Amino acid sequence: MMKEVSKQTIILFCLPQFAVGLFTTMLNNYLIYFYQPTQASGLPILITQGYVVAGVLTVIGLIKAVGHIFDAVSDPVIAGISDKCQHKDGRRIPFMKWFAIPFAVSALLIFWSPSTNPVFNNIWLAVFIWSYYLFYTLYMIPHNALLPEMVRNEGRLVDAYTWNSLFFVVGSMLGYATTAIVALIKKTGAEPITAWRFTFLSFTIVGAVLLLIPAFAIKEKEYVSSVRPTVSLAKSLKHAFSNKYFRIVTAGQLFETTGMSFFQACIMYYITELMGIPEEKSIIIMATSIVGSLVLYPLINKWTKNKGKKIPMIVGCGVFAIAEFIICFVDVFPSQYAMQVAVLFSLFVSLPFAVLNIVPGSMMADVIRYDTVKSGINQEGTFAAAKSFVTKLGTSIAIMIIPSLVVIGAAKGESVGHRGLLLTAIVGGTFTLIAIVVYLFYNEKDVLDTVRNAEKKGE
Repeated sequence: MMKEVSKQTIILFCLPQFAVGLFTTMLNNYLIYFYQPTQASGLPILITQGYVVAGVLTVIGLIKAVGHIFDAVSDPVIAGISDKCQHKDGRRIPFMKWFAIPFAVSALLIFWSPSTNPVFNNIWLAVFIWSYYLFYTLYMIPHNALLPEMVRNEGRLVDAYTWNSLFFVVGSMLGYATTAIVALIKKTGAEPITAWRFTFLSFTIVGAVLLLIPAFAIKEKEYVSSVRPTVSLAKSLKHAFSNKYFRIVTAGQLFETTGMSFFQACIMYYITELMGIPEEKSIIIMATSIVGSLVLYPLINKWTKNKGKKIPMIVGCGVFAIAEFIICFVDVFPSQYAMQVAVLFSLFVSLPFAVLNIVPGSMMADVIRYDTVKSGINQEGTFAAAKSFVTKLGTSIAIMIIPSLVVIGAAKGESVGHRGLLLTAIVGGTFTLIAIVVYLFYNEKDVLDTVRNAEKKGE
């Protein structure tokens, strides 16, 4: 008989999401800003600028897009290995022990090239972005697969994903404090690039510790007795995509995640270039949205338990799409009201931030549990990887496009154009609207009825 997972164990298990929030903010919110800097940032030009491939792609756009594709392709491979792992400590925890440190260190080294030579830096950036995605996969695919295996009760699973999201958001909040920390370090006389790098060094140390804690504190085999798949990886993936609910939810999350990628990659530009707010004050805007979303967490948790996940997802995507389109008009307000407008905007996006941080994981967990009930086999790793494969392909396309769009309309000597920023908001909003259409086809009642009936029977 397996042990029931306690609230304390769930909280402990979710700690790595704080680290993921930090690292994701470093890459999604500041990578392009760091390597495609504005003159006001004071950052040096480290890599080759402008279009370098077919007249439409930038170096950073190409490198990050290839990284996402590599990441997406490696996901199902790692998942298949994890699903069939026969280590004495379980199928998931050993991966978390082995790859926590490489995961954290590779995130830091992305920003720490020792050279001023653009060609060398191009190579350095490629090597460590791709390394980061590999180690992310080796740690997070097993971690994500273990949660629905450990927590079998639907209501408690919603709570688990709420904690998961809470740590991610709080980690992101610390990440959003980057510009404030950078400003403090610069006041000591440090160069801007040194201030940025030492800020990220502090994040890496915190992240590494949090990645290691559950890997050594949780005994997987006390909570999980898994039936390992015996079929090949190809057949496992075919099985995952044969599930119509999995296809629908994955497609919806593909478009929603892609829309979010446009917003995250450009948020610093929206604040500094379109709203005209100084870099060091961006923390006020970002912190407001995060605090606003955290206040809404209990409401979203209760709403999801009472009404399911489909309606909250549709509402969250709808509000987020409106927010992205609003970005196109923020610069029409008088500059003396820029901060007030920005704060109101950040409060507006608090709802979709709360929804889109909590609900997608628990919605996918419902589908995975539904399949386990139907098939009798635990293939959480393969399902998580197959979903990740699709969404990361979409994200890679977004990251490939964004730097090229941002350049449109840029003045001579600059890497960012007003017209390009408006285009990123329009394209991001459109992707999010498409997600709504996809979610309308999801029959959540059938999924939840099947899962709940299995819970009653003790399956």
